[in-house]
Amino acid sequence: MSFFASYARLGRDIARLWRESRQTLYFLIASAVFRDGLTGVFTFGGVLAAGTFGFSPSEVIVFAIAANVTAGVSTVVVGRLDDRIGPKPVIVAALIGLVICGLAVFFLHDAGQTAFWIFGLALCLFVGPAQSASRSFLARMIPAGREGEIFGLYATTGKAATFLAPTAFAIFVSIGGAQYWGILGIVLVIAIGLAVLIPVSAKAIRINS
Repeated sequence: MSFFASYARLGRDIARLWRESRQTLYFLIASAVFRDGLTGVFTFGGVLAAGTFGFSPSEVIVFAIAANVTAGVSTVVVGRLDDRIGPKPVIVAALIGLVICGLAVFFLHDAGQTAFWIFGLALCLFVGPAQSASRSFLARMIPAGREGEIFGLYATTGKAATFLAPTAFAIFVSIGGAQYWGILGIVLVIAIGLAVLIPVSAKAIRINS
């Protein structure tokens, strides 16, 4: 299949998904947005730690290790909650937690490293569950026989939205004139993803063509 033919097929696949399982497509869009916000938490966490909160290079490394361990442990623990109440409530709760903790880091930045350690690690508590529950939610929505295709679209939409968090971060730094203002850019991306996610039905709605 040629380069242009592959994009034509991608367009047909998306159009088919729109007809047959519209809620799945809505979720792909929502997840693309908030997943880029989740990526932004880790991407700019070290930048903010060093540039705004005065972490040394070795302290940044220690924080990064603690952040990844925190995210991993919370993912395992919250996975049981996903099984009990379903993935969407987990995602919504995690995104709300991320917004609250992100705002706390922004407004308490003058408190220095203590505030960043507390609320920065709190952010990581929500990142892992949001990512894992997103895959769980999508798996329950996929039309039968299209699992590989839809998870391929899941990866593709995630790549397509990778500009959102860096752009929002840069815009808010320019507006506020200080690096910590970029936190609001990441929070905004996560909040938009949450707003798009909320109307998505927990079950795929199939519409006959």
